Amino acid sequence: MERVNNQKFMSPVNMNLNDVYWASNTELMNVIGEKVKTIRLNINMTRDELQEASGVHKKTISDLENGKNVTLLTLIAVLRGLEELNLLERLLEDEIINPIALAELHGNIPKRASRKSLKGI
Repeated sequence: MERVNNQKFMSPVNMNLNDVYWASNTELMNVIGEKVKTIRLNINMTRDELQEASGVHKKTISDLENGKNVTLLTLIAVLRGLEELNLLERLLEDEIINPIALAELHGNIPKRASRKSLKGI
């Protein structure tokens, strides 16, 4: 982690999972913005082209890339324009709950096996 103007700054290169939990929201917005910019540049796309593809004004794209506060809707539209919605995959996947947790949730988890359940076998 580098210090810039007496504040921590984490670039995408040196941020790891542990840093995510210690980073401020502002630091995370900066990292996300840098990542979006890197993705855009890696596919050789201009902000004008991303504006056309996403429907998001290029000033707002610039704000996102510079770590400014933008809406979730903007982030989704930009990721769609970059064809990178897969970055949201973990948030969108169906959560699989294990049977014990499901039983606990409904309050009917058995404390022990009973002979009654064996009678039908």
